[in-house]
Amino acid sequence: MARASVNKSYAWANETYIIENLLSLKRYHMPRIVSAWLNWMVSTCFALFQFFLQAAAGLMATGWQNDFQLTSGQVGTLSAAFFISYTLMQVPVGLIFDRFGARKILIIATIIMVAGCFSLALSQVYWQAILARLVMGIGSSFGFVGMLYVTSSWFSGRYFALFIGVSETLAMLGVALGEIGMATIISTYGWRYTMIVVGCVATVMTGAVILIIRDHASLSDKNKKALPIVRALKEVLSNRQVWLAGYYGFALFSIVNVVVTLWGIPFLIERYYPLTLDVAGAMMSMVFLGIAIGGPFNAWLIQRWKHRQLFMQLFALVTTILFALTIYIPKFSPPGLYFIFLSLGIFSSSYIQVFAIVKDTVSTAVQATALSVTNMIVMISAPLLQPLVGLLLEKKYSFTQSLSLISIILIINLITSFALDKK
Repeated sequence: MARASVNKSYAWANETYIIENLLSLKRYHMPRIVSAWLNWMVSTCFALFQFFLQAAAGLMATGWQNDFQLTSGQVGTLSAAFFISYTLMQVPVGLIFDRFGARKILIIATIIMVAGCFSLALSQVYWQAILARLVMGIGSSFGFVGMLYVTSSWFSGRYFALFIGVSETLAMLGVALGEIGMATIISTYGWRYTMIVVGCVATVMTGAVILIIRDHASLSDKNKKALPIVRALKEVLSNRQVWLAGYYGFALFSIVNVVVTLWGIPFLIERYYPLTLDVAGAMMSMVFLGIAIGGPFNAWLIQRWKHRQLFMQLFALVTTILFALTIYIPKFSPPGLYFIFLSLGIFSSSYIQVFAIVKDTVSTAVQATALSVTNMIVMISAPLLQPLVGLLLEKKYSFTQSLSLISIILIINLITSFALDKK
C-alpha cells in the first residue's frame, strides 16, 4: 500500500515536472533560427486572428440587428465597441511590451480574447454584447503590436518592413479565406454558433502561444533599462513622423476599418440587390487578398528602389481614385467589382510602410511604444468613423453620401504625405 502511494506520488511529481518544463520551455533548447521562425509564425497567427475578429462585424451586422432589435447607429456602436477598447489599449500595450517582453503578455491577451468570443456568443441583450466586444478588443489589442515586437526582437532591422509585409500577407490571406467560410457558416447556422467555433479556435491558439512564444535573450537588459513612462511617451509623441505616418495609415486603413469590416457589405447588398450575403462577403474579402498581394510587393519595391515616400504617394493616389470609383459609379458588373476591390487592397496595402518609418525614426528603447501609438492612430478610424457613418445612414443620408467622408480623408492624406520621411 505504501509502495503504491509512493509510486503514485512519484508519477504525479514527474507529470508536474514535465508540464512545468513544457510550459516554461527552459529545458527544451532549439536552434536560434528555428525559435525565431516559430515565434514569428505564432505571433503572426495572433495578428491574423485579430484582423479576422475586426472583419467579422460586417458579416454579423444583420444578425445583431435582428436579434437585439437595433438601429443602424446602434449596430455601428456595437461594432465600434471592439475598436474603442482596442484603440485605448494601444499606448499601454507598447509600454507593457517594452517592460515585460512578449511571452507572458501574449498568454494573458489570448485568454482574454477567448473569454470575449464566448461571451459574445452567449450574449442575450445589447449591453452584454457591447461588453463582450470590449473584452475582445482588449485581448486583441496585443495582437498586431505583439507581432511587430516579436519580429523586431528576433530578426534584423534591415528586413523588418519585408517581414511585416509577409506577416500582413499571411494574415490577410487567412482573413480573406476565413470571411468566405464564415459567411457560409453564418448563413447556415447563425452568428452565435459561428462565434462559439471562433472561440474554440482562439483556445487552440492560446495553447500555441503557451508552447512556442519565448522572449529573446537580448531583451532582458533592454526591458530592465526601459525609459520612465512619461519620458517614453514624450519622446514618441513629440516625433513628427509618428503623427504623419499614423495619419497615412489612418486614411488608407479606414477602407478596411469602416468599409470592409462593417458598411461595405450592406452597401453592396443595397446597391446590387438581390446580391446575397456570401457573395458580398466574398467581394469584400478581395480587399484582404489585395493587401496580401500588395504588402510584400510594395515592401520589395521600396527596398529595391529606395524611394519610399514616392511609392507611398503613388499608392495613396491610386487608392483614392479606386475608392471614388467604387462609391460614385452607379453600377459595376460582378467581375468588375471583384477586380476593383482586389486592386483597392493592393494599393491601400502601403499603409504597412508607416511602421517601418516609425521604427527608423525612434530609439530602440521606445520602439514598441512608438509602434503602438502609430497603430492606435491607424485603428482609431474604426471607433470614430463606424458609428459616424451609421449615424449619417440613420439620418437618411445615402451610402454614397455617408461614405464620401472616407474620400475626404483620403484626399487630405495625399497632401500630408509630402511631409513623410524620404529615407
